[in-house]
Amino acid sequence: MSLLSPRTLDEHIILRLKDGGMSTTDLLHQLQASAPITKQGFYAALRRLKAEDSIVVHRKVAAINTTWLQKSRDLVSHMSQAYAQGGDVADVLALADKESISYSFNTIQQLDAFWGHAQNIVIRATPVHEPVYTYDPHYWLWLGRKETERALVDEVTSLGKQFLMTVGGNTPLDKMIRTEFNTDLRQYHIERLFDDDTYYVVVIGDYIFESHFNATLSRAIESIYQKYPKLTDEAVEELEQIPRVRVRTKMKISRNRTRARKLKAKLSKHFFVKRSVL
Repeated sequence: MSLLSPRTLDEHIILRLKDGGMSTTDLLHQLQASAPITKQGFYAALRRLKAEDSIVVHRKVAAINTTWLQKSRDLVSHMSQAYAQGGDVADVLALADKESISYSFNTIQQLDAFWGHAQNIVIRATPVHEPVYTYDPHYWLWLGRKETERALVDEVTSLGKQFLMTVGGNTPLDKMIRTEFNTDLRQYHIERLFDDDTYYVVVIGDYIFESHFNATLSRAIESIYQKYPKLTDEAVEELEQIPRVRVRTKMKISRNRTRARKLKAKLSKHFFVKRSVL
């Protein structure tokens, strides 16, 4: 969630509530005064924010959830400590070939926030013709945190870079995403390329982002994908809970030209890659 430069309806709602609670009617009218927002879309956004515990709504008055506010403070504090200990993203750009740096997080939400931040820094530091190659066992963030994930992909393509996503799963929920990645800049392929179902990797230029999710958490994600033949409200609710699970997770960022070239060769086979420098 980017409150400094809000782009999604969810982010604009949080920003409007920064000074205190407000009736949902007044909140809707204020938002409609600055953007063409439908009543249906507004209340759908409120339901998402309630499901994420970001806001509370009582007697038609919406307010920021103070518990969520405290968790947000804790996240900022955690990341500040990481920087104070020499874990700044600048360290990533300073990596020499075959060097790496690792980070640890208490929740997937913390991991995802830092991963996105570090990835954006690397995206801007690499040539525009270098695509963002991504492999997930399931692209569950697109379903469980669609507004946030869509903003991240929009950021990649707005810079003229290609976002090339490969997923290892072949369930109906995996397949339903394909229609949303149908341009040269946004492409999607289904193929199990790695035996480890806990493994997530992104390759940008010579940089490799890697994480192995907790096995229990990975099984929980797999269970959701096997359970639901279509994206129901219940499926979304279960996926939205995943980032909040408290589980120690590590991420490794390395700079390795040789290994990056091999991974890109593996991840690029079924994509149209513009001016590739594999």
